Amino acid sequence: MGRSRTYRKGAVLPTVIVVTLVMLVMMLGLLMLWSQEMQLFARSQRLRQARADVESAATIYRLHPTDPALTAADGCLLYDSLPQSRVFLRREMWGLYELLHIASADSLISTCRITGVEPDPEQTLFYADSRTAVTLAGNTCLQGELRMPRNGIAYGRVGSDFYRGEPIPQTMVKRASSRMPQPNAATVSRIRTLMEEIHSVGRQILPDTLVTMFCRDSTVVLYSDTPYVGNRTLQGRILLYGDSLHIDSTASIRHLLIVARKIVVGAGAHVAAQLFARDTVILEPRAVLEYPSGIHVEGYAELGEHAEVNGYVIVSDTVSRKKLSPSFRQARTARLRGMLYVDGVAQLQGVVAGRTIIKKAVYFSPQGYYKEMLYDFTLLRNPVTAHPLWLAASDTLHRKEALWVE
Repeated sequence: MGRSRTYRKGAVLPTVIVVTLVMLVMMLGLLMLWSQEMQLFARSQRLRQARADVESAATIYRLHPTDPALTAADGCLLYDSLPQSRVFLRREMWGLYELLHIASADSLISTCRITGVEPDPEQTLFYADSRTAVTLAGNTCLQGELRMPRNGIAYGRVGSDFYRGEPIPQTMVKRASSRMPQPNAATVSRIRTLMEEIHSVGRQILPDTLVTMFCRDSTVVLYSDTPYVGNRTLQGRILLYGDSLHIDSTASIRHLLIVARKIVVGAGAHVAAQLFARDTVILEPRAVLEYPSGIHVEGYAELGEHAEVNGYVIVSDTVSRKKLSPSFRQARTARLRGMLYVDGVAQLQGVVAGRTIIKKAVYFSPQGYYKEMLYDFTLLRNPVTAHPLWLAASDTLHRKEALWVE
């Protein structure tokens, strides 16, 4: 009996080849997916490390702002064993705050943030010594360390409104010098130059919308030929000049420097800007300067009812007058968070959360005025709001991040 033979059809071989090819393609696809996954993982790890390096550099700078190695032209190597940990720091002044630029070595992360001086929450009041006592009246509340004239504090009244607050412990009261803390000479010179450049800026019509970047764009300088600033969006690295400017509540303004003879922030307006005026700055009722903002004026500043300033108010009124008049006036419902510096006569009411440095306090009433008087004034500690780089020792003090703009 002969052996039976098994025959296979010729179509089987192509099927095997096709199946093999499909399996190879699938394996290749899996390898490609695995490779892409590894690349994404490596990139995410590098991104995470770059972000950590940038934050580490920011922390080191906040603690050691005068270290020249941090701002070296060839960068700063955070870890000797990691060449990619090199970061580049660059700082520049923006008004009375600092712009801190930090970038990783491969430019994967590039940030810009506004920084100021880290506040000491215990230092709340400096009242220049005029060899008199400061009188408290009404609902006045003072916290923190109080640097007062040599005769300290007295309790009195305005009309029939006697002092209604808690007695101030003597341990809180320290002796103040007769000379106010002096501003940084370089800062004063820079602000003076900023104001003088108004004469070299050409007049132009403001654009309806202008948004610039702090990291990549240069400063855009504008001059408003009209006093009314409203129905516009201006944001970023913009320097706006004018003569007498009125900022309306319809304007959207973010992080500008505004320089003029007189600046009025209209009722209900919410803007973020640093205002520099040669004569007058007025915040009308319910106007708000959002953090970080500020006012620097060489004449008179006024905060209306329910107005807010989040940043600083600096008034340098060195003009001698025959009639006593205020250089700074704050309404009873107004609030200031940050630093108040008045080289002149201040009528203090409302709330100041932060540090207050004044030469003289006077309360002006319809019947007359009360010298060396704090009436219905609340002074609170504030460890949160960054102070401007205004005082002489500001360059060496720790920094505090105010806002991450980019």
